[in-house]
Amino acid sequence: MKGLQVALLLSFMLLAACQPSGPLRKVSQGDELAVYDFARAQTFEEGVLPGAVLRISNGIYEISIDRGDRELWWGQWGDTLGDVMIDVDVQQETETDGNAFGIMCRVRGTVGQPQTPDPELVSMMEGDQTATPEAEATEAEAEAEATVEDAETPAATATATEEATPAPEATETGAPTAIPNVTDGDGYLFLIQGSGAYGIFRSSGRSLQPLVDWATSDAINLPPAANKLRAVCVGDYLALYVNDKLVAEAIDDQYSSGQIGLVASSADRLGVRVGFDNLVVHEANVE
Repeated sequence: MKGLQVALLLSFMLLAACQPSGPLRKVSQGDELAVYDFARAQTFEEGVLPGAVLRISNGIYEISIDRGDRELWWGQWGDTLGDVMIDVDVQQETETDGNAFGIMCRVRGTVGQPQTPDPELVSMMEGDQTATPEAEATEAEAEAEATVEDAETPAATATATEEATPAPEATETGAPTAIPNVTDGDGYLFLIQGSGAYGIFRSSGRSLQPLVDWATSDAINLPPAANKLRAVCVGDYLALYVNDKLVAEAIDDQYSSGQIGLVASSADRLGVRVGFDNLVVHEANVE
């Protein structure tokens, strides 16, 4: 599992509301690509980390943050996708202010994907396991003859043994261990705040660039009410819907594909707990 200690600094400045009057591009919903109901553990990234816990509990994906240092904590999962429409229900489960949470798309990484074994290592392992009985018998006879010869020349054997470097201990055979997937959270973020603000951001190398800076919208339900978010990533077009209302859109071509993610942050010293449910991913097409 990747280390999610990687932090992204988030500024919680609120700007005047400036919402689009209509979409820049008309996007249609295509085939269903993935559904996450969080009914079972290990179906999305989980972990206990210094400062945050990501877990699936009682059919909800929760991000719990124990301190308000404005770091973004996220979990990611699934296939590497390009043009997608992502829907999720999200609820701030604690009453603290100054928190941000939402969806990520085109996140760099392969968390939860099957790992491809090293072909060279697999070939070596298969070679060790395919010895024929005849070859094994011949090897046993050679070892027996060597034992007899060693017994006839004890002085030479003792000298060689004293000067020889001990052989390394044999390692346990098995499937290759996957290299941990560590990322900086590169991708696009579609965020809302418990105060009623929204924004679209690009994350790159731990720096956060606003594509649509913070603004307010009455489409956002304030805590403890839940919100339905939709993030659209198709070509270079990005859009955020809150409760079926378009609140922000942007044009950016930095990333063309990646995983989906769920993210939360807190600026309140008491931290925050955010729950996500009914995560559905569809293919997106520009009409």
